[in-house]
Order: sequence, then structure tokens, then C-alpha cells
Amino acid sequence: MRGVITFLFTLVAVLVLAWVGAWWYLQGRIQSGFQAWAEQQATHGITIAYSNLREGTSPTEALVTMTNLTITLPREPDGAQPVMTLPTLGLRIDMTSPTVFHADLPTKISVNAGANIDLAMNSGSLALSENLDPNALTNKTIYPFKGGDFVADDVDFLASSGSLLVLHVDSLVGHVDINLNATAGQPALAESFTMNGISLSPLMTKIASIPFDGKINELGLTLNLSGPVPPQIYALPDQLKAAGADEAAQQKLVIPVLHQWASQGGAGRLGLTLAIGPSTASTDAAIQFDANLQPQGTANLIASHLDAFTNAVTSAYPQIAGVIAQGEAQLTPYITTDPTTGQTVTMHATYGAGSISINGTKIAPLPPLNWTTLENPPPAAVPPPSSSGQ
Repeated sequence: MRGVITFLFTLVAVLVLAWVGAWWYLQGRIQSGFQAWAEQQATHGITIAYSNLREGTSPTEALVTMTNLTITLPREPDGAQPVMTLPTLGLRIDMTSPTVFHADLPTKISVNAGANIDLAMNSGSLALSENLDPNALTNKTIYPFKGGDFVADDVDFLASSGSLLVLHVDSLVGHVDINLNATAGQPALAESFTMNGISLSPLMTKIASIPFDGKINELGLTLNLSGPVPPQIYALPDQLKAAGADEAAQQKLVIPVLHQWASQGGAGRLGLTLAIGPSTASTDAAIQFDANLQPQGTANLIASHLDAFTNAVTSAYPQIAGVIAQGEAQLTPYITTDPTTGQTVTMHATYGAGSISINGTKIAPLPPLNWTTLENPPPAAVPPPSSSGQ
């Protein structure tokens, strides 16, 4: 019996030591990971600073908390230097779910945009969690995140140091899945974002005579990309920054990445939903590439209550009635009228094989895509020297 008790005591002691060791290791990884991230941002001209950093003491969670965290962006050409301030930021991993990383964001975040522009974001709750690649717990060289979730509610965006309401959002929900090892046909990025109950401040709505009481009921976005991730994409942000405003140089950087993605079976889909006033609209577009790396795909649009929507807009802004009438005239072939949904626009476009069609009718040819020409754009024309003053 004594041997059994000794074994159980030893087993419990080993488990406790292993638990404490894992807690200590994860807490250290959180702190070193944040510091490495801050150092990486510094190479982009972004300064991360805080007044105090403390580690958690509870063995139930690995926790690092920073107070008075400031994120200072590079100085703008006009001299302004935006600064974001967070009173606190907690980075946390619950020991019961070690592959979920939590960022405990404050409900009040302020931004000094320079030029005496002080903004703020207040919320009822704000939460960010990211799914960790288990291999990242022991390998510091791989990208640690496989996706995550963002949830916020009762969000106010304010100006004048937080004294003037600009925009209110009832809720924001975001989700993303990342697979950097995707092959052809496998999803590499799946992202969705939804905002509900968006409303401008009553003051701005009244001053600008905005219809629908300045409200958008829902705005949603989805993005899906599949296929292998081109290795050059990781260096692309820094390269584009170095290229500056040179559009030809930017094109030379971006098009080869797209070309490689297309050649390895890349495909994508983008979707958008909108509910405003009496109308609801949904649109999506898809792209893939044939054996000759020529784009082909579809695009769809369905919007209801077009008549009620345009009537409200023209009543608020009669000066654009002519423009709206012209747009409606162009959409006439695709409009049907229903007692329940009013005027409804339905468009289904297909493109590829040298043509573009809408609702089964060819409307335009589709010229072939020449990757070589796109990858080698001519340099921007240099304007002749000014002759003023001579």
C-alpha cells in the first residue's frame, strides 16, 4: 500500500512540475514573441513602447500585461505622426487550451492623428483570439498563427478627444483561417467580416441630409483564396514601400507574384452583402485560370427594392437625380418588378474564352492577358522641364 501511495505522490509531483514548467515556458514565449514583433515593427518605422510590463502569477494561464502601450507610426509627409494609445494590453494563453492565443484589448483606445486631430474608439467589449500552430510552440522560425476571431460590440468612433460621436456600430465580427502550406485547390486564406447596426451620429445625419437616418443595417465581406502561397509575397510589403509612388515599379513587383500564384492553380472569390434602408444587395466575383493562364470566372449581383432606394436618395440629393436616372436606364435590361421585393436587379456575368456575357448575352470581347507585357511595363513618362520664368 505504501508503494502505491509513493507512486501516486510521485506522479502528482511530476505532473505539477510539468504543468508549472509549461506555464513558465509559455509565459516566456509570449513575452519574447511580443518583443520580437516590436523589433520587427521598428524596421518599418513603427515604434512600440509601454510604461510597464508584468507577468501573470496564476498557473492557470500564461499572461503578460502591458500598461500605457503606445504605437507610433512613421511621420507623414505633412509632418503628422499618428500615435495609438492603449491603457492596457493583455496577452494570454489559457493552460487548458494552449493553442489559442488571446489579446485582451481595452474598451477605450485613443488615436492622435496629428494636426490637432484626436480620435477615440470606445466599446462595450472587444476580444481577439488567434489559433496557434502547435509546432510554433517549440519552433520560433515558423509563422505561429493559423487564423483567429475578432468580436466587438457597442462600438463608438469619436472625434474631438472623444467628445463628438462620429459613428456607432452595434457589433463587429471577424474570422480568418490561414493555411500557408496550401496546395492547388486547397484554401490558403478564408476571411469573413460583418458589421451590424452601423449609424452616423444624428448631428452629421441632419447636417448632411443623409437618407435612411444615416444607418446601414448590415455590411458583410468574405474573401477566399486558394492555391500555394508565393514565397515572394512575404517581402512584397517592404518592396512596395521602397518603390514609393512609382506605379511601373509597383507593377513589376506585384504582377510576377500574381503570375506565379495563377500558374500553380490559384483561385479566388470575393463576396459583399449590404442591407440599407429598404434594400438588400449581394454581390460576388470568382476568378481562376485556364490551361493558358487566362482568367475566367463569374460575377453576380442581386439587389432588391431599387426603386424605393433611389427615390429616397434623390429626395435627399435632388442634384444627382439625373445621374441616378442614367444608371437606372443602363440597368433596365436586368430589372424585374415584384410586389414584394419591388424593382430587383439580377445580373449574372461570366468571362473567359475571349468574351464577357451577362445573363447569357455576350456584351464585349475579352482580350487575352499578356503576362510578359504586364510584368514589363514601360517606365513612366518624364514631364518636360518647365519653361516658366524664361
